[in-house]
Amino acid sequence: MMDFFSHIFSEYLWYVALTHFALATILFFIVNWIGARSISVGYMQLNVVIQEDTAPAFNFVFKVIAPVVFIVLCAVTFEALDLNSFKINIYFIVIFYWLVRLIWVLCSSRASLMNWVEQIIYWIASIGLSIWVYHLMEDVAQILPSPRSLLDQLWILIIVFLYSILNKVQFSRAGTITRKNNYISSRYKTFRKKYNTIIHAFLQNDFYEALTYSIMIYEDFNRPIVVRWVEYLRFWITRKPHTLGIMQVTTNKYINDKDSIILAMQQISSNNNDIMERYADSPSPSINRVAYLIAKKYNSGDYDYAYEVGEIFEQIVSTFYEPMPDSYEEIKRIVTNDSSPKKVNI
Repeated sequence: MMDFFSHIFSEYLWYVALTHFALATILFFIVNWIGARSISVGYMQLNVVIQEDTAPAFNFVFKVIAPVVFIVLCAVTFEALDLNSFKINIYFIVIFYWLVRLIWVLCSSRASLMNWVEQIIYWIASIGLSIWVYHLMEDVAQILPSPRSLLDQLWILIIVFLYSILNKVQFSRAGTITRKNNYISSRYKTFRKKYNTIIHAFLQNDFYEALTYSIMIYEDFNRPIVVRWVEYLRFWITRKPHTLGIMQVTTNKYINDKDSIILAMQQISSNNNDIMERYADSPSPSINRVAYLIAKKYNSGDYDYAYEVGEIFEQIVSTFYEPMPDSYEEIKRIVTNDSSPKKVNI
């Protein structure tokens, strides 16, 4: 076993490994970019709100094979540029890719959302396939189609048929629902422990409080602390307005997470006042509809934003709060009494 690993790493030069790691990082962003634009064909993204996996076969094939296709293209490129040393152990790009993805999941506090059994299957299948393909690539010509390979069209048809059948298989969402509910509950408890003093002192009513935590959970999920560090760096370099802090408030001056929460609560209160005026002479919307409308005004540029914040709001309210008022008239009475939000200067 030691001889096996010694043989691998004896030929694996540090600059080659560094190049492979850089390519793996690029692959990470490419896969995310493609995946975000493959929703129409069934790609299932990691999301804090429960979504149906409408194409499990496509998900598996895409996640397992995309990294392998990438190393094949890299091998072709290295061959064309006469950089054969970079083809040595090129399957490490796939290993590094899954390592980068694992680090991202852990750093963004999304570990509790992951189906780890499924992930391990992805790792084994993708890395195993990449090693097998690597051993086929003694030279690039061997992995390009040959006239004889066209005789295997029958197998291709069989694979396509099986793919179409498997893609229609629907799996139970029970595990996914449990993980995502646990994630929302865990993040709520974490943020409440950290920010309850400032939020409760500012708001002092459950409706505003639950909605603030809902927006916070969603924003933190999409802009975890690592990404926020990058945003702060960009802000200091460019000195232009940026969305900063855990609540992603647009500002032209430095604000920390607590500052962003205060500004967000003021904006939520203002948005609700606008909604009160809008529905003054109209039928009262439900409390969940009000939460949706406030979230929509908070971030009007994202079509799914208000829906997903609303889903988190419903989960938090049902788990951690007393039953909310059923009518907007009751909400108006609550938010216009003496416990309404206070003005705080940052």
